[in-house]
Amino acid sequence: MVNAYPDTSFLFSLYAPQAHSARAAAHFAAMTEPLHLTSLSRFELVNAIQLSFFRKTLPRNTGLLALGKLDTNIASGALVIVPCDWAAVHGRALQIAMQHTGKGGHRGLDILHVATALELGAKEFLTFDARQAALAKAVGLRAKP
Repeated sequence: MVNAYPDTSFLFSLYAPQAHSARAAAHFAAMTEPLHLTSLSRFELVNAIQLSFFRKTLPRNTGLLALGKLDTNIASGALVIVPCDWAAVHGRALQIAMQHTGKGGHRGLDILHVATALELGAKEFLTFDARQAALAKAVGLRAKP
C-alpha cells in the first residue's frame, strides 16, 4: 500500500537545494514509511537534474551529489520504486484529462503523476506545484506538504 506519492517538484526539492528544500526534508524525515515512487518519477527527477546542468541553474557538483543521495536512498530502502500498471495509469490519465484539463490547463506529465498516485492507492500527493495540487485535490487526494 502506498500512502504518499511524490511528484517531481517534491523530489527535486528533496534532493537539490532550492526554496522548498527544508519543507521537503522535514516532511520526508517525519514519514513513518518509505517514500514510494515509480520508474517514471525517477526518470523525471534525473532528467530535471540533468536539465538544470544545461540551464546552468544547478552546479554540476551539487547535482551529482543529489543523484548519489537518490541512489543511496533507494539502496537503503528509504525510497522504494514500485511497479504499476501503465495501461491502467494511462486510462485513468485520459479520464482526468477529459474532466479537468479544459478547465485547469494541466500538463500531460502532471496528469500522469496524479493518475499514478490514484492507481497505486495513495491518499496523499506530495507537491509544491499549486496547479498540480489543485488537480490532486479535485480527484480526491490530499495535497501536501
